[in-house]
Amino acid sequence: MDTGVTQFLFPSKIGAGARALEHLPFDLGGFGAQRPMVVCSGELDSEGGLKPLEAAFKGSGLTFGVYAMDDIPSLETVREVWTHYDEGGFDAVIAVGGGAVVDVAKGLAVAAAGGPEALRSLLADGGTAGATAPLAWVPTLALTGREAAPEAALESRLIQGTCLCPNLIAVDPRMLANQGHTGLAEAGLGALAAALSLYDSGAVNPLARPYARLTAQRIIAGLTPLVFKPREPGGRLSRWFGSEGKREEEVAFVTAMAVSGGLLPEARKSTTFVLADVLAPVATVSREVLAAVLLPTVLEYAHRVRGEELSDLLAALGDLDLLCATPVQQRTEAALAMVRETINRLWLFSEGGLPRTLSEAGLERETLLGLCEQASAMVEGWQSHEVETLLLSAYNGTRLDPRNQSTRAIQEVS
Repeated sequence: MDTGVTQFLFPSKIGAGARALEHLPFDLGGFGAQRPMVVCSGELDSEGGLKPLEAAFKGSGLTFGVYAMDDIPSLETVREVWTHYDEGGFDAVIAVGGGAVVDVAKGLAVAAAGGPEALRSLLADGGTAGATAPLAWVPTLALTGREAAPEAALESRLIQGTCLCPNLIAVDPRMLANQGHTGLAEAGLGALAAALSLYDSGAVNPLARPYARLTAQRIIAGLTPLVFKPREPGGRLSRWFGSEGKREEEVAFVTAMAVSGGLLPEARKSTTFVLADVLAPVATVSREVLAAVLLPTVLEYAHRVRGEELSDLLAALGDLDLLCATPVQQRTEAALAMVRETINRLWLFSEGGLPRTLSEAGLERETLLGLCEQASAMVEGWQSHEVETLLLSAYNGTRLDPRNQSTRAIQEVS
């Protein structure tokens, strides 16, 4: 029965700032944990990256074991780590790092709660994970943006469930000392798309909008030093990430990345991500990057052609001074220009590695036209000719003209 009540769930407790790690043993103790297992990369372990965590646990009464995994994990990795977990009497999981490390830790947490059969059944038959062992996440700069999402990817299989969101997230500047890379800019771009896609459709849960605004503001603040300053050779992020005197900015950026993971279930209901889902199998970039490429065109279509009011978008991108200085009638266009500029400058920063258009994302014009019917069937309330206009505009990187929506009016850019 529809009660008319709108709900939004973000179940993770986030502790961010100096000495956030010191709170982790106490918080885990609240879950009854006494002996957590740390899952991290072999590189992080060998380079002494766990020393701040060791210092935080010293004197807490809790002890932890470490499983350092290979760079390319498999289902066998989860089976192996669960064997160590079971034999060692561990009772909680701490993921240190991002990406595949967190996926393996989530798989371990499912197996720890229900035994390996519970995980095996989920991977074979699908369904929703019902319970996990207490799960904490300590981010480094090796992020994808999916870490706090209610899902985990193990090889080609996806498991889902609210319980897969970490119970605890500790964003500590001592764990952000390792230098980043262009992949972090890609993750930031995907997080920005997840946040701003909540503005492209009125069907998206409005209670998620404050989280989206927080995420977008912090991601833009984090990417600004990259896109508005001269790039160092090799596209390194070391001039900002990992540099002295920038701890607060780093913590805010990584915290926003954590929040963006919680936004993904809502973001994937949006027009932007539904179209990205359709295109992802034939593209050369991730779904999240595709969403970022599609985002400005989707927003432009919603505003210029469908007449939707998107002036609130500027509040998610600029500070209060910019918002107040911009006339209400110009706010949507100003926000759209900021999105375009960010994507264009990230393309420059990455030396063309991050695409600006669907053609740069490895898609052919004929392929797009062939997917229009499928895409329009997936996007509620959209006609095939609207989807075609939108996709071709995103393919070329052209602006939409509300006075002429015909696909024949769109000039292909060679």
